[in-house]
Amino acid sequence: MRLFRPFLPLVLLLLAMPAAAQAPGFGFAGQEPILLDVAEIEVVNEYTAPLKDPNIEHQIAVTPAESVRLWVQDRLRAGGSAGRARVVIRQASVVEVPLERTGGVRGWFTKDQSERYEGRLEVEIQVEQPGKGFSGYTSAAVTRSTTVAEDVSVAEREKVWLTLVRDMARDLDERLTAGIKANLSPVTIL
Repeated sequence: MRLFRPFLPLVLLLLAMPAAAQAPGFGFAGQEPILLDVAEIEVVNEYTAPLKDPNIEHQIAVTPAESVRLWVQDRLRAGGSAGRARVVIRQASVVEVPLERTGGVRGWFTKDQSERYEGRLEVEIQVEQPGKGFSGYTSAAVTRSTTVAEDVSVAEREKVWLTLVRDMARDLDERLTAGIKANLSPVTIL
């Protein structure tokens, strides 16, 4: 037991940390899955994160691209024996934009919003169902933005990022679900 005593503070710290990496609220498992008359569904990520400023999506516990993968996992099901659906991620970015702050003596007593985070998700669902002679697609693009105060903590900032991505994913779910009903109904199994 003595051997583990030096690691006890580290273990307690890890247990007390917020569960940001678990990404609560990202799952769509509570919603009815959309059953497509295809044999397979694949996710293709065409977006390459620059991994440098001003882009910060690679620093978020659940990136916008990962939120699309979670959406596909929870919401789309292959229920056919032939055909394919491709979910193509065209854009999945979050950009940090510095905001102007109050200068001079007044700035010492003013708490400004210091950064704005602008997120964008663009996704297209392409369906090929040769047995039905069907080829179609639907797409959606969503944007969201939010700001943080200059004195925000690292943990609060990361929470803001996760909320931004979660809100974009929920907007995307709404738009893609409507698009599937409108444009892919011949290959949607009720």
